[in-house]
Amino acid sequence: MMRRRVEATAKGDDMSLERRDGGGVVSRDTARGARAIVAMMLLGALLALFALAAPAWAADPEGCLICHSDPDFTNPTPAEGEPTSLFVDSAKFAKSVHAKLPCSSCHKGFVNTIPAHQQDPTKDYKEVAIEACETCHPDAFATYQTSSHAKLFYQDQAAPICISCHGSHEIRRVRLGDETADFKMSMARDSCGRCHKDKFEKASHELHFKALSLGYARAATCFDCHGFHDNLALKSGDRQTIEQCRQCHPGATAGFTYFQMHLDPGFENAYWGVRAVYLFFSTLLIVVLVTGIAYTTVHLQKETRTILGVMGRGFGRLFGFIRALEEETARTREESGGGPDERPPAGPASTDDEHEDRGGVA
Repeated sequence: MMRRRVEATAKGDDMSLERRDGGGVVSRDTARGARAIVAMMLLGALLALFALAAPAWAADPEGCLICHSDPDFTNPTPAEGEPTSLFVDSAKFAKSVHAKLPCSSCHKGFVNTIPAHQQDPTKDYKEVAIEACETCHPDAFATYQTSSHAKLFYQDQAAPICISCHGSHEIRRVRLGDETADFKMSMARDSCGRCHKDKFEKASHELHFKALSLGYARAATCFDCHGFHDNLALKSGDRQTIEQCRQCHPGATAGFTYFQMHLDPGFENAYWGVRAVYLFFSTLLIVVLVTGIAYTTVHLQKETRTILGVMGRGFGRLFGFIRALEEETARTREESGGGPDERPPAGPASTDDEHEDRGGVA
């Protein structure tokens, strides 16, 4: 096949043309423009792909979520007491306070391979978590070490650690003193109440929790009294208990601390005086309600009869007035000799005067 070139000159401008076997003519400028458009489209596609991948890469620069974002991703050989699921909710993690940190900043001792492997497999996941929290939060960790939770944990690892209360991948950012009522209630229910169900159930009927449920954020919850990380075991009359109460009640004395917080329904485990007051006011409430309902019922019946009597007298007077008006009208017509519409009664008999008149006429 032959390929020929044709050069044409028009009005002093040189225009190079290329003739192909099919007979079509394509200018070199047109070819360059087409290649430029294709290049721009490829560049735009690359930029769009980068824009979509950049947030995911920023949230997971080490690529851990490639596997851990799968809800069905599990550990085939978990240790005793270790959770089997290895799923991490990427949406919740993106909203957490640790969203900008790489996974290896907390999950230390892992080789960044696919799949990742822990360098020291003998370490329990709780030990790894404690070491990770201690690195960035040494003060809170030191306080935790003095708590009853820590003492129990180091005995048999049955007590809670940092991630037991704060969670692992969805830790929220909260400023101390600015907690909302919903946050306080959720922490008490989901963290403290998870292990202390009976105490939370009892405290949920108490004054402070009632105020929280109404949105009063200044009301105290579990960690306001027992502390965040020290987990204070408060006893009535102790100096430490008085100091905790004075955070919200400046004038609190030793006697103030005997206020019972975790009471059974019906105050069955309360002091005899508290229970006596409870029974007295409960009985008084029932008596007042029954008396009020009885009085209202009797009074309502009386008032109903009174109202019906007034209405009956009113209707009676109205009907009596109408009847009297009719009688007065009839009496007036009789006295005036009848109305214009009255006709004399017709009969077959006629009077003598009528016969005389007829005879005279005849």
